[in-house]
Parts: sequence; structure tokens; C-alpha cells
Amino acid sequence: MKKVNSLAIIMGICLALFAPPTASAQQQEQPMYTFVALWGVPRAQWTAYTQWIENQTRPVFERMFKDGTIVSWGAFETIVHQEGGYTHGAWWTASSVAAIERTLKELLKLPPNPAAAAGAKHRDYLYRSLIYRTKGPGAGTGYIEVNASQVQPGKGQEWRELFDKYTKPTLDELLANGTITHYELQVEDYHTENPGWRWGVTFLPNADAIDKVNAAFRALGEKRSAEERRAIGDAFRDVTVPGAHWDYVARVTNYQTK
Repeated sequence: MKKVNSLAIIMGICLALFAPPTASAQQQEQPMYTFVALWGVPRAQWTAYTQWIENQTRPVFERMFKDGTIVSWGAFETIVHQEGGYTHGAWWTASSVAAIERTLKELLKLPPNPAAAAGAKHRDYLYRSLIYRTKGPGAGTGYIEVNASQVQPGKGQEWRELFDKYTKPTLDELLANGTITHYELQVEDYHTENPGWRWGVTFLPNADAIDKVNAAFRALGEKRSAEERRAIGDAFRDVTVPGAHWDYVARVTNYQTK
């Protein structure tokens, strides 16, 4: 990720259109919407921030989840930190922007988080899914990995075709065997970054799954000849902005999904 505001990092999971979905078959599925709130909390306030989220924010998410307003929610903390970056965050997902807004209004009724108010930086994103795949109901803890790439203007369709051909099949296999429990391909619904960014999000049940995902893609590359690997790499480079790529990993402290 040019360098994207340190953590635009979420969700949103990477996983290329420069405009709203076209009529092509690969973009016909009903989109899901995910709101991501990011916080850069001073180190001394981390414990207080987490406790407040658990005691105040979690009950609101659980209530909105139970009544069907949202289909997923979670709280997370950054693992690989960067100076001035975001340290914590939360997300909630729904099938409409209206449901996202209803949840936000309920959260805004809460008193301010004292730990976040003590010098914390803040950033929001609203994402729309191009692909949304989940293993099924779940709750507990886990990990999120985000991979982001910036697609060149006018090259969105080409990038998506490459993703569907060379990346999506492995993600589908990993989802089917339970190595990952969810993955998404997202774009911002309201652009606050370059509209070429594509965010690929994967949810993993434990740290061992991170190694298994890396091994799966490494094995896939080893099955191909040097010429095939070079051709695939060149194809992706031809449709993306050089150097405009980044990765993010976070520890999920609580989540629920349907």
C-alpha cells in the first residue's frame, strides 16, 4: 500500500474494479457491507481500551447480531505495529447500508471510551464486498489477514479475471477444508482512498492456520514451472500499480458470524 494511511488495513481481506460492479457474471452476487472503525491507542491505554470494548461495545454488537441487524461483528488488535499506526479496531457486517447505520447509531449512544479519548487517533471505512464467502456460524477468537493491491485505471476487469483464475480456487479449497473460515474481496463503498485499492480479507481460526495458508500458496507456486510463475507474475504486474501493495495481520479478540 503508495503508502495507505497506515492501516486502512482492514477489511477489509487484496481480494478489482474501478467502478461499481458491472453486469458480468462474476459480480452478480448480493454485496455485503462492512464498517471498520480503527483506533490508534497509546500503549499505556491498551488494557483499559480492551476492557471498555468488552463491557460496553460487545453487548451492543451481540444485541444487533441476535435481532438480525448484522450478520457479523468482531474486535481486533494489530500484531505488527508501525509508528503512528492503528492499534485496535472493530467491524460489523450487514446486508444493507441502512443496517450498518442502525448499528452505528446504537454504538454512538454509548459514552466515549476514556482510553480512546486519551490521545487516540481514529479512522473509519465502509466497504462493499465483491466476493463474500463464509464457512458458517462461528464465535470466539482468531486472526485476520488483509492483503491489498492497487489496480491501474481501466484494468479492474483484467485484475479480477486473474484473481478468479489464480487465487480464488486456492481460497475456496482452504475454506472447504476449514483452514480458513471466511474470505472476502472488498472495495470501499465510499472512497476515502484511491478507488483502485482492492482489499482481500481472510479469517483464520488460529495462528497455525496462517502457516497452513502460506504453505498452500507456496506449494501451488512450486507445482508451476518457472515460465508459468513468471508469466503469472507479469500478468498481475501489468494491471497493478508498482509498489502499491501491503499486508496486515490482526488478532481477533471476540467475534460472531452467521
